[in-house]
Amino acid sequence: MTTKGRNTTVDVLRVLAGLMVIGIHTSGEYVLEGVAEGANFIAGLCWEAVVQPAVPIFAIISGAFVLGRNETWGDFYRKRIPRLLVLLAFWLPFYWLWLWLKGDDIGSYLAGFWQGRSFVHLWYVVMLLGLYAVVPLLNEIIRRCEADGEKAARKRLWTLSTILLLLGILSNTYDYILGYNRFFPFLWPDYLGYFLVGYTLKSHAPQRSLPALSLYGLSTISLFFASRYAFEHGEGLYFYRNLSPLIVLSAISLFAFFVSWGGCGGKLARIGKMQGDILGIYLVHIAVLNVVTKILVLTTPSLMQCAWLNIPIRVGLVFFVSWGVVRLMKRLPICRYLV
Repeated sequence: MTTKGRNTTVDVLRVLAGLMVIGIHTSGEYVLEGVAEGANFIAGLCWEAVVQPAVPIFAIISGAFVLGRNETWGDFYRKRIPRLLVLLAFWLPFYWLWLWLKGDDIGSYLAGFWQGRSFVHLWYVVMLLGLYAVVPLLNEIIRRCEADGEKAARKRLWTLSTILLLLGILSNTYDYILGYNRFFPFLWPDYLGYFLVGYTLKSHAPQRSLPALSLYGLSTISLFFASRYAFEHGEGLYFYRNLSPLIVLSAISLFAFFVSWGGCGGKLARIGKMQGDILGIYLVHIAVLNVVTKILVLTTPSLMQCAWLNIPIRVGLVFFVSWGVVRLMKRLPICRYLV
């Protein structure tokens, strides 16, 4: 089942990715570099392996819905670029003020402006601006790839997607090995492969869902063991970077699993209707997470010592409180364009 040509299962995945990104910022507290032991570390590592593909999944979904549209350059930019700029103009100062009120060293954040540290989790919005800037060019490439029929289009799109993904992996690995902090606004080209593979999989969806789900499960298990090995040998967080090979496999296979359904109905479709609030949830969730964590530390300190329970409970609380905040903001005329 689809709604106005929209794959409703992808909407469900977008909601799931919203939960996953909160999971990253929750479980990450227990995954401390150099502390490769203890039940909480293992719990954090397990949850991280499951949820780490969240941001790549967002990029894939964006490509699936944005690419291939019959829009002029002007129409596309007028519809999307101003909204992203408004979000940055409001939420960046908000989070700088929030960090200052928390007592964090705001100077260290501002000093890391060109490496993206100043943007907190809003780096994703900046990355989207870069991807959106080249959408008309990508659409022209897609039209040429599809000029000679479906079979040729599938081959060309998959070839180009694979090349872009490999370039992203190589660039990410190069930066990690050399400890290179690239000029922050130039990070978006690494995500072009994710962006294009979203359109490719949406247009040429796999017919069977089980292989994709199996690949996601295998890559997730491999990610856990590879990361644990890396921590034990002092190699840090390479495998959890958004463009490490296992994250690439995990994100693409999970998207392929959902898109292979073709659509959904019933309760799943109702969950998918929340997708319009996910960007807002992404924007507000860091502040909500800070508040929820502070309350739990003060009221249930023992829960904070058990990561296996604490992580899913906090993720659920933060998600639904964030959703409530977003719904409230959308009811207020002055705030509805900020989420």
